Amino acid sequence: MHQLLIDAAGNRHAPATELTRIVSLVPSLTELLFALELQDTIVGRTNFCIEPKGQVGSIPVVGGTKTFNVEELTALCPTHVLVNIDETPKELAEQIQANDISVVVTHPNKPADNITLFSLMGSLFGRQQQAAKLIADLQGELMTTGPWPERKVLYLIWKRPWMTVSQDTYIANMLSLFGMRTLGHDGRRRYPEI
Repeated sequence: MHQLLIDAAGNRHAPATELTRIVSLVPSLTELLFALELQDTIVGRTNFCIEPKGQVGSIPVVGGTKTFNVEELTALCPTHVLVNIDETPKELAEQIQANDISVVVTHPNKPADNITLFSLMGSLFGRQQQAAKLIADLQGELMTTGPWPERKVLYLIWKRPWMTVSQDTYIANMLSLFGMRTLGHDGRRRYPEI
């Protein structure tokens, strides 16, 4: 019996079989799949999944990160769909699960959380060696940051309406590694309008 792997939402997953078909609804996860040498298993992506440049063009697009077409997605017959708590509407993720498709939920909230993410994806899709290298590289990079003088920054992520990031987000935590503290904090929302 295989060890069950647990994603960011507490869902349990058995290691994938060799017949894996993945739809990635998160641009950074699409890049991660390529880094793990899983590009041949990707059967769908969002229109925001544009990296690595020149390598994703032939992969079918199912829509945006928040506005994808569930019918188009399920027609691709994926075994796994990769989502993110901040990006993927919960109702759409539940519709995918209702089609008996494994939905892998991710939620790295700071750069060090990628260690767990890389380990999960490597173990889930049989790429432990590639994941171990990514983890070692990341750990090495994280050890070389700082100390930096503190600076304040307003980091805008969207316009119409203008939106920024709260201090408890991946972006804010990444910036803090370099001494930057985000402005526009709203404790009630992770991505407040300004």
